[in-house]
Amino acid sequence: MSVIIPAYNAEATLGRQLEALSRQRMDVEWEVIISENGSTDRTAAVARAWIGRLPLRIIDASSRRGPSAARNAGAIAARAPLLAFCDADDAVTDDWLAHLLPVLAKNPFVVTCARIESTYSTTERPLFDLVTTLRMPFLPELPFGSSAHFAVHAEAFHHVGRFDETLRTAEDVDLSWRLQLGGYPLTECRSAIIDHSRRAGFAATVRQFMGYQQGRRQLQHCYALVIGEFDAARGGPPTQERDGEVGVVVNSVDAVGVPAPASRLGRLAHYLRDPDELRHFVRRVVRSSRIRAARSLGLALGRHLGRIDTSHRQVPASLAHEYLDTERPFG
Repeated sequence: MSVIIPAYNAEATLGRQLEALSRQRMDVEWEVIISENGSTDRTAAVARAWIGRLPLRIIDASSRRGPSAARNAGAIAARAPLLAFCDADDAVTDDWLAHLLPVLAKNPFVVTCARIESTYSTTERPLFDLVTTLRMPFLPELPFGSSAHFAVHAEAFHHVGRFDETLRTAEDVDLSWRLQLGGYPLTECRSAIIDHSRRAGFAATVRQFMGYQQGRRQLQHCYALVIGEFDAARGGPPTQERDGEVGVVVNSVDAVGVPAPASRLGRLAHYLRDPDELRHFVRRVVRSSRIRAARSLGLALGRHLGRIDTSHRQVPASLAHEYLDTERPFG
């Protein structure tokens, strides 16, 4: 197993991820590859401090900037037949690899689970939203996984052409779709969990979702022939196409994994009884509102200002034919 982490100016966060990986207990040989993408801070020094405490290698991936290029460089350098990708600003849970490895051994493409603190979380009993696969509204039959928490057989990864380094965003959607269209089905592993960090600032979130919207539009160009084949097989476009946001599969659980969506009224009552909890809750609601506003603004800007590279190659319709004939998603 090779765990690949693209890293660019990740001095402040990389240590947390490496510490989390150091708590993995594996009965097989494995390695962690830091794909150093030309950082100007102390990212490489932070990584070197973990040599000896982890089966760690640091590779120079500075010849081509961007997370896709860094991930591809790490995959090329990997020594194992199984590849797992995670990010330098997240943290895997202690049993992440223990849960992932048995599933990945039997399935070529696996999406793990991202855990994000919910607005309804309390200090006494934290609550998290769990996100696994996502879907684009214009091609809902093909789910995708974020590159921050998926794993793949190296043979499948290289066979479909790795990450497309020319895409600035949505490269993980593109790879997920090419894998499935190429005959490598997506499997979820909800027990393998990472703690996902959100963008902190309003402006950073706007830029992030502006990029997401631009990537969405680029995908619609690149997959226009495939989308047309799915629309024809479906009998028309999807009935509910939303503007930019993907359909997110979310479940709420507490810190020990117990589903808890029905407990929200009880939590609100608890906030009202406890002034400290109420204050924390109000802060989270305000922050959540700011994030939603930033997302909406970013999507709107991406829709009106984002540019599409119309010279980018289009995925051939023949891949859709083969997938539709084999999988028969419409019965």
